Amino acid sequence: MAGWSRAKVVIAAACVIVCYFLASVLVPTFLPKSESGSLPGERIFRRNDQVTGSEQRHLEIWSLTNAGIYLWGHILQGTFTTSAGGRLVVGEKVIGDWSIRFANGKDLSPSYIKADTEYLVLALNGRSEAVRATLFHWLDELRTLPQLKHIGLFLVGSEDCNNNWLLAHFIDLPEVDRLVSAVWMTYDHALVDGKRFFQWPLGVAAYRNFPTSPVSEASLQHPRPYRCNFLGTVYKGSTRAGLPKILEAINAQGMTCFVKIRTEWVAHEKAESMELYQRAVKSSDLTLCPVGKNAESYRIYEALSLGSVPVIEDVSPKEACEPAVERRLLLANNLAVPSGDRPKSDHVSGPHRLLKSLGAPVIYIKRWEELTDIIEMEKQLNLQQLVERRVKLLKWYSQFREVLAEAFLVSLNKMAKQH
Repeated sequence: MAGWSRAKVVIAAACVIVCYFLASVLVPTFLPKSESGSLPGERIFRRNDQVTGSEQRHLEIWSLTNAGIYLWGHILQGTFTTSAGGRLVVGEKVIGDWSIRFANGKDLSPSYIKADTEYLVLALNGRSEAVRATLFHWLDELRTLPQLKHIGLFLVGSEDCNNNWLLAHFIDLPEVDRLVSAVWMTYDHALVDGKRFFQWPLGVAAYRNFPTSPVSEASLQHPRPYRCNFLGTVYKGSTRAGLPKILEAINAQGMTCFVKIRTEWVAHEKAESMELYQRAVKSSDLTLCPVGKNAESYRIYEALSLGSVPVIEDVSPKEACEPAVERRLLLANNLAVPSGDRPKSDHVSGPHRLLKSLGAPVIYIKRWEELTDIIEMEKQLNLQQLVERRVKLLKWYSQFREVLAEAFLVSLNKMAKQH
């Protein structure tokens, strides 16, 4: 129950935590810093003074993966319109001194990029060798653009934490290495150095049209019918395997949790199942987030955005995902570990280093047998306490998105100053 005790302290001090990480934690650990070592004081939707002069810079964000949709729609709060008969999603937005154009779709090709493009952010999937070939093709083509100054990469990394190919590719192609100024990676990895390689949250499943706006505070005021929920796949041999019996016992004691389990993963959710999932999360005070192939999941951020406290299984499903192991693997393959000070999060043990470093108001557990005691403690909370916790949770996630947006703008301004 140590995890639950820590969570209560975190929840009670949520406002202090938010202020703290806004001022000092997020930037020096995972996200780009300004030259002063802190985020700009103004909000992202006002003019940012770090780029001087009246010249407006143009940025292209091209996305072939969920990471780009999450960046554009959920973090930068850009709007979408469809193009090319619905095959492309496009948008435009002015942020500070940057005029940004966004495009997402499987039909995107490097040949579509204008020859005078100077700044480009490319969001791609790097999970398998097959999809990495697409990344290599794009990087090779982009080298031919005569005026291209900087590339930023948003990569959905390997769930097995096998991202060493990325560093090897940069070593083999120094001309690509010169162009790529920043790499934002999902999932914990030793490559994250807070200077060039940055941790980025997996975020919500934007490809399933998950709402870009969190629920309203008004919707948090009423009693919820379920203590917890779990809708997902139970894999044989995984830590999820024992979860159904635990939930069955909890429900037998009258501590209602919404449960819908399947034995095989489904790549493309139907509208009905997605609606059921969102309704279950909105109707629950806790959302169970067991590990899958990786410790991080969309479910964590979806629960945060809907005001349901994530109960996160705080274990690494694979030894290779432990930071110390990753660094040994880099050295064993004659690949240099990125230089520079390691993020403070390195002193945080286990997975979910990003969330832990930012004081996310979640509950961590090591074994699902702890869940029964957690539910018992939930029963002691009255409606006012539950509502206050939901509001704090929602405010934390909104602040979290704002800080990511500001940090992204800082990284753009740093790129502009490098030339």
